[in-house]
Order: sequence, then C-alpha cells, then structure tokens
Amino acid sequence: MAGHTGVRALRLRVPGDLGRTAAAVVLVGAAYYLGARLGLSLSLVERNVTPLWPPSGIALAAFLILGRKMWPGVALAALAVNLPISTGPVPALLTAVGNTLAPLVAAIVLERIGFRRQLDRLRDALAIVFLGALASMTISATIGAVTLTVSKGTHGLAGAWVVWWTGDAMGVLAVAPFLLCIPLFWELEPWPAARWLEAGVILALTIVLMWWTTRTDVPLLFLVLPLLGWAAWRLQLRGAAPAALIASLIATWSATHDLGPFRGKSLLGQMLSLQAFDATVALTSFFLAALVTERMGFARALMAAAADLEERVKDRTAELKTTNDQLRREIDQRHETQQQLTREEAKTRREHQIAETLQRNLLPDRMPDIPGLVVAARYVPATADLHVGGDWYDVIQLRDGLIGLVIGDVAGHGLQAAAAMAQLRMAVRAYAVHDPAPAAVMRKLHRLARELPMAEMVTLLYVLYDPDTGTVRFTNAGHPPALLIDNESTQYLDGGLAPPLGVLAHGDYAEATQRLRPGATLLLYTDGLVEKRALSIQDGLDRLLAAVSDAEWPDLDALCDHLLSSLPETGKVADDIALVALRPLALAGMPLSLDVPADARMLFQVRHALRRWLRESGVNARDAGEIAIACGEACSNVVRHAYGASPGDLHVEALLVDGSVQLTVRDHGRWRRPADRGGGLGLTLINGLSDSVDIDSDTAGTTVLIRRNVVVGDEK
Repeated sequence: MAGHTGVRALRLRVPGDLGRTAAAVVLVGAAYYLGARLGLSLSLVERNVTPLWPPSGIALAAFLILGRKMWPGVALAALAVNLPISTGPVPALLTAVGNTLAPLVAAIVLERIGFRRQLDRLRDALAIVFLGALASMTISATIGAVTLTVSKGTHGLAGAWVVWWTGDAMGVLAVAPFLLCIPLFWELEPWPAARWLEAGVILALTIVLMWWTTRTDVPLLFLVLPLLGWAAWRLQLRGAAPAALIASLIATWSATHDLGPFRGKSLLGQMLSLQAFDATVALTSFFLAALVTERMGFARALMAAAADLEERVKDRTAELKTTNDQLRREIDQRHETQQQLTREEAKTRREHQIAETLQRNLLPDRMPDIPGLVVAARYVPATADLHVGGDWYDVIQLRDGLIGLVIGDVAGHGLQAAAAMAQLRMAVRAYAVHDPAPAAVMRKLHRLARELPMAEMVTLLYVLYDPDTGTVRFTNAGHPPALLIDNESTQYLDGGLAPPLGVLAHGDYAEATQRLRPGATLLLYTDGLVEKRALSIQDGLDRLLAAVSDAEWPDLDALCDHLLSSLPETGKVADDIALVALRPLALAGMPLSLDVPADARMLFQVRHALRRWLRESGVNARDAGEIAIACGEACSNVVRHAYGASPGDLHVEALLVDGSVQLTVRDHGRWRRPADRGGGLGLTLINGLSDSVDIDSDTAGTTVLIRRNVVVGDEK
C-alpha cells in the first residue's frame, strides 16, 4: 500500500513540474519575441540585421537561470520573428537555428568553466564578455549573415556579418547582465532607502548625460564612464547592469538614427564605434563591479576567518590550561615522593618542567650528548604541504641513566595537528619523568587522548633503554614497528602491540623486551618513510629492511641520510618523515673517552658510562664501585670549582693497563684558592679509594690522574 501511495504522489507531482516548465518556456518565448521586435526597430541591414539584438541576451540569461530546457521557447520565438522578414521558411528556419544555437553554446561553455551568474568574480566578467558575447555570437552571425546574403542575393556579406555579430554580442553584453542581476535583489541583502536613492540618481544622470552626448557632434560619450564606475563601485552588478543597459540602448538608438558622434560615418564605421563604446561600457561596468564584489567577498571571508581563528585560539588556550593543571598535579605528586631533594631543588625542577611543557612544542634542536651512546635523528616535511605536520620524536634522559625514545604521528597537518603534537610531546616527558615504564606512560597518554577533543588519530611508539643491562622495553600504540639492525639478526620488533591512542574506551597496554647489544642499532620511524602510493605497507617495510641490510653503517648520520635518499620517491615526500636511531657503543677492549659539559646534570651519565665500561672490561664489582665513587668526586669538584658561573667542559678518560685502571679527569678552568673554596673532603675520599692520585694544575686547567689496581674477571 505504501508503494502505491508513493507512485500516486509522484504522478501528482509530475504534471505540476511540467506545467511550471511549460509556463516558463512560454514566458521566455514571449520575452524573446518582444525583445526581437525592439531590436528589429533598430535594424541597419535589410529588416533583420540590427546593431543591438536583445533576444540573444534574453536567451542566454534564461539558459543560465532556468536551465537549457528553455530552448524550445527560444527556438519557436526566433522562428516566429524570422518568418515575416525572411524570403521563405527555409531561411527563417536556418536563422532561428543560429539564434538558438549561439546562446545555447554560450551557456554550455560558461557552465563548463564554472561561471557564476552573480558575476561576483573577475573571471566571470571576462567569461561573459569574451566567451558569452564576442566568441559565441559568431555562430549566429555566421549562420544569419550567410543565410541572408544567399536568400536575398545581396553582396554585403562582410557588413551584414559585422552588424549581425555586433547586435548579438551587444545584446549579450547589455541585456544578459541586467537580467542576471534581477534575482540578486531578493537573493542578496536588501538595499536601504538611501541606497535606492543613490541608484536612482545614478540612472537619472546616466540618461541625461547619454542623451546630451548623443546629440552633439563632439565625441563626448566617454563622459558616462565615471558614472558607470560610480555605479559599479557603490552598487556592484545591481547598479552597474541597469546603467550599462541604458547607456548601450541610447548609444545604439543614436547610431541607428545617424546622430551625434555616429553622424556621417559608414555602416562599418558606425558599428565599430558602437562596438568599441559598448565593449568599453561592459568592461568598465562589469569588470569593476566583479572586482569590487570579489574584494568585498575576500574582506568578508577574511573577517570570518579572523573571528574563527580568534575563537579557536580561545578554545586551544583553555585546553592548554587544563593540560597544564593536570601536569602540575603530576609534578607535585612526583616531588612528594622525592624526599631527599631540598625544597629549593624541588621548586627549581618544577619550574623547569613547567617552562619546558609550555614552550617546547617543536622538534628538538639537537640530540643530547649521552656518554656511551650515539643518537641521530632526521625530520623531513612533506613537499606538497607547506603547513606543520603531526610527525614528531623525542629523546629523554631519565633518572638512573635510563633513556626514553618516543616517536609519534598525529594524523593531518596544520594548527590542529601541531597543537595535538605539542600536547602529547609534553605529556610523554612529564609521564616518563614520574614513572618511565612504557606501559604506565602509554596508559596515561591514552587517558589524556580520551579527555582532549582530538579529531585526529594518534599512533605512538615508546622505548625505554637501560644502558646498565643493555635491554629495551617498549610499547607500540598502532605505530610502525621499530627496526633492530644487527649483523647477527636484523628484525622488526613487533611485540607490545596495541590500538592507537584514544581509539578504545579502555586502553590495555603491555610491554615487550629485547636485548640491544653494543654496536647494534635501534631505528624508530614514521609511516612516511615506508608508505608509497600503489604499494602496500608490507612492501614498504620490506624495502626498508633491504635498504639497511645492503651494507654496514658505522655512522648513524650516514644511515639516516641513506634511508631518506633511497626510500621516498625522488624529490617528492608525500607525507612527513621522522626517524630517530640509537646505538650503544662497544666499550670493552678500548679506552673510555668522554667529553661532556661541566654540568651537575651530566654526572650521572658519566657515572653510568664508567660503570658500564668497567663491567664490560671485566673489573671486579667492588673495585668498579669504588672507582666510580672516586671519579664522581673528581667530576663534582670540576663542576663546583673549575668554572664558576661561566660554562665549561669536562674530559674523562679511563685506561686498563697491566691490572690497574688509570682514570684522568681534566678541565680547562681556573680553580679558586683552597682558602676561598673550603672543603677538601672530596680529595680525602679520592685518596682513600685510590692507590695513587696526581693533581696537575696550571693556567690551562687542572688534571687529576687516579690509579687503582683492580682484579679483572672476579665478580666477588
């Protein structure tokens, strides 16, 4: 029953649609016929060649506003107009075909190039002048002029063609924009009374000025151009089109009656002058109106964009404030658990963490110097998009010598992706400082991603490396797997997998563990390195594996450059590429040499690198511990006394020679006198833990040489 009701409703609607279409066709035909009678009253050649043919503009406007289905009304009206003035039905039919075909072709061409009937762009004004009027009307002029000269046996084909083409083109230029502007009076914002008064003044002045300039032999038609510019500037198309139509009608009437500046000229000369004037009127009116409308549209769009940007900035500021409050609570909890720190140290660390959280929203400027490790990274933005992307990476130095590696990808580009990237990057650092375990960090990031209004998908790979044990623990939230490059076994680390952040309501994250021996390389990357159009992601992973396996890479920077130059398409990066590589150095069997800033924050890195070198060199655990304490005291003295407030560097070197460890701590500063700096307990401790201590101090710096006999190979 419902199906029958739908069919009945459809049958009831169809006649209404057909009736409205038929009524529109009749109205278009009537308008065409009346316009034709007006145009024929201005004919110059025979009875059917006129310098202004309004029906061409009427037909084009009807096709653009009501659709090409109006062609029957145009064709029948054209035939009705041409039958009485033609030598027979065949010439009349041919002429009607040309009169119908020209505006129909013009409408099709304009629709194909995206023409807007509002004429609110400069390209629309150019299109209706050059394509709709000057080019398309050659069809009707050619068909009509040839038919006229053949049927009547005349020889003025060139003159007839010029007048015919002029009439059709002027009909489009003068009439079509006027008809196209009529719907704008109820489609656009209504005019106030003052604007209507201004429009009336402009039209009245146009009529008076055109009437006067066409009655004098002095060529003063150009005086109307400022009025047309005034109409276009103040009223746009709704004022420029009527003014241009009035100017063209009066000028055409004067040309047909041999008045004013058209007096005494030949037919061709009159048409050229009239064509030049009408073209100038159209260019001045419609081009300026379109240009003003386009500029006003740009201004409105710019104001709307500015308002939208201001609103988005307010929203982002509120989101960042919420995030900062949450991070401050996390930092406060962490400080409460660190009772060994003084209140001032806790305050300084908290302020530093907050400043880092607020300010660091871009990629790191340089990789940290970590003793015993080599780290390299690269970031290449997509070449097709100049905007900031969502790929990012970070290397985080944590307590107890742990190193955190993180790489992530926020889908999309622009402000939203960059803001999400900055928030997540700051959150990873804060969470890792509080609890560096991969699963714990990922769970907190998942909750953060669920709370923030992120429309983008976020993938992230977090790796925790322990230099003391040589192991990596990692969790992967939907990111491409890390690649372990090792001569013994090069493989992808596909454990610890989970969906991207924030996708599921409850995130369940597990850790995986992998041994990273000295000399092996761990490579983290984003999907831009392995994804390529028309290839699957597995093909990209296979290509990456082949690229790192084709040679040995003793230098990490060379490896990164090789991957960036060989994997993406030449000269094209379809998506952002970020990669970071970490390699522990093989310390056993060679001297240990460390150059680090003389900064207290670097002391635990030096201590862990020395412990690792002693362990890999086979030094007894007890000896290794006491040597590390002595080295720490010597390095602490450099940090406290060698440079004062100015920055400096610290060099540590260790050798294993004939059962003894020779440890050298060198600086290039100028120490204060013992009476000024006080203390001395550090040197006493160093002497107590060493077999011999030599101190050499001069203007070039201070060198402390510590020797300690050790037991190699005994772990007791």
